[in-house]
Amino acid sequence: MNVMFLSIENYLDFNTRSIYMDLINEFRKKGHYVTVISACEKRDIKDDKPVIVARDDHGEIRKIYVSNVTKMSDFILKGINLMKLLPKYKTAVKCAMREREYSLVLYGSPPITVYSAVKLLKKKQNAYSYLLLKDIWPYDCLFGGALSLKGPKKLAFNYLALLARRLYNTSDMIGCMSPANIKFLLENEPYLKDKNKIEICPNSISPQEIYLDNYEKLDIRKKYGIPEDKVVFIYGGSLGVPQGIDFALSAVSASTVINKAYFVFVGGGTEKDKINNYIVDNNLKNAKLLEPLKKHEYEKLVSASDVGLVFLHHDCLAPNYPSRILTYMQLGIPLLCATDTYTDVGCIAEQNGYGLWCESNCENQFVENVRDLCNKNVRLELGKRAKEYLYENYTVEKTYEIIMKRVCVNE
Repeated sequence: MNVMFLSIENYLDFNTRSIYMDLINEFRKKGHYVTVISACEKRDIKDDKPVIVARDDHGEIRKIYVSNVTKMSDFILKGINLMKLLPKYKTAVKCAMREREYSLVLYGSPPITVYSAVKLLKKKQNAYSYLLLKDIWPYDCLFGGALSLKGPKKLAFNYLALLARRLYNTSDMIGCMSPANIKFLLENEPYLKDKNKIEICPNSISPQEIYLDNYEKLDIRKKYGIPEDKVVFIYGGSLGVPQGIDFALSAVSASTVINKAYFVFVGGGTEKDKINNYIVDNNLKNAKLLEPLKKHEYEKLVSASDVGLVFLHHDCLAPNYPSRILTYMQLGIPLLCATDTYTDVGCIAEQNGYGLWCESNCENQFVENVRDLCNKNVRLELGKRAKEYLYENYTVEKTYEIIMKRVCVNE
């Protein structure tokens, strides 16, 4: 079967490890030919602009060259640049269709960029369309004031909502991250024509086993200046406003009463300097900020840590399901989640015995959860279950089965 995958990510080869590329390679491993339409932003463009950057017997990566759309603080300009992607995806799909006939098209968020391309594939080649809905656009843009349900920004919200709604109705199936995402979509999309075409299809990876003995773990801690005798709570990923950094910092500060706990932040973003300044200004001895690391180096650091952190701002207006939990679970460490009440990542972790949760406005509960996780027996039990639950639910093999079940029924 020929499969097309539409992505805003800048893929150069099939060796990249990510939630999407892991899934792409699972399809390739199963014998399918996968054409990836991948965006390259202006900041990453070199002198030449090849159309096809990778090709083998099981797939190819085709490029479209676009204005910057990620890592942008100007949400208005970001929205304009996203709209410019629409004709570029359509043109790239037309070129690919001249060479192959596609039975399945997969695509993720933000969905507004690929509507015309998906519609073309369905019309010309009757391709089955599956939306992997990671972010519920444009509701996640309401937080922080990028869009609004009042005033002039409401017009922009309504237009983006219309585009997203078109794609929802065009898609044969919509795979959501969790029950909370399905609930939110059904409650906030009254114009969704077929409410039975929504199912859970969560973020997933192809797990990598990393075995470090105690000496290797100590060496890694020494390398990054992390105390050898502490229980290390690690956060890796974006450090922006949606992550609720103000609460994270106050909660870490409140946790100084627990001498065994030590917190490590790894990543970049708009709030990175705030974290560094807070640690310095308050002379925090229980926290450290590290620069972003390469994936394999970051995974080793997680393996040398004890608990994985998830932070989301309490005022978030749409549920999230951060993919960073997969690295924690893959390496067998429990989760400590502090989130808004729309998001169910923490509740799922608690209910299935691989983590603890509190609202991201409750320092006292956060500190108590830290105290509980400083107990080695508790950590070992929750960490063991985290890895088990990952293999039971969050592997690309499971995602492949979910998608192909729908495709086979449609044939």
